[in-house]
Amino acid sequence: MKAVLAAFSMCILLSCGTVTQESMLRQSELYASRIAFGWEKLGSFQLRGNARLQGSNLVARGPFVLWGNAEEGLLRGDFYGPDGRPVVSVKGDLTGMLIYMPQDEYASFMPGGLRAGAGIISVIDLLHLLRTGYPLVMEAWQITGSASVSGERIQWIFCVSDTMDRMVLSMESGDIFPFECKWKTGEFTIGASSPHDEYNSWPWIWSTLINDSAVDLELTEINTSVVPWEGIWEMTVPIPVDTLDSVPFWQPELQPDRR
Repeated sequence: MKAVLAAFSMCILLSCGTVTQESMLRQSELYASRIAFGWEKLGSFQLRGNARLQGSNLVARGPFVLWGNAEEGLLRGDFYGPDGRPVVSVKGDLTGMLIYMPQDEYASFMPGGLRAGAGIISVIDLLHLLRTGYPLVMEAWQITGSASVSGERIQWIFCVSDTMDRMVLSMESGDIFPFECKWKTGEFTIGASSPHDEYNSWPWIWSTLINDSAVDLELTEINTSVVPWEGIWEMTVPIPVDTLDSVPFWQPELQPDRR
């Protein structure tokens, strides 16, 4: 009898550690509720850290500063080289994303937001991504309802209208944030979370490959009580700006019905 009870207890212990589709879907529900909490209370913020930038004609390593305003969908940032001069400056709002490389005397404007592969991530969605690791602003029930389980991973699939391109966001069992997002020509990965409790944690280490440019970011400071000064969202570009063609926005492939 004791042997039977011992075997039964062992089965219970083993089953508690088993990853099932139900446990993964519960994890997606918890993730969705956590990021909704973090996003809803987010106003203006400032991120500082270190970056490595590499493109077709650019290799630079140095500090960066990013400002964001989640309520108005504003983004402003500067990435500095080892000499302390900006090598890339960015400005985003509801109209799109402006990128200025002063040392190369080149500037481009992407209508709608940041182009990633065949689609666009709007500036408000980009701010949401920086805070939560999820690339679209959606309700918690929509995030949960559009999740699928593949083995020991939760996945969200996004599409662009009239194309076969897909963007796949993946989260592993037990993680606080998704660990990677891939599309045909690029990707980003999240390597660590900030040293906060899970409800106040931010993605802390990023590696990205977007538009043939690789960017590695490691945060050193997150400030959500900072008050932006007048003119912080402006950026002067003293050269002609190359405006890129418009493309559609990424959107969830699975559109959940609220029941």
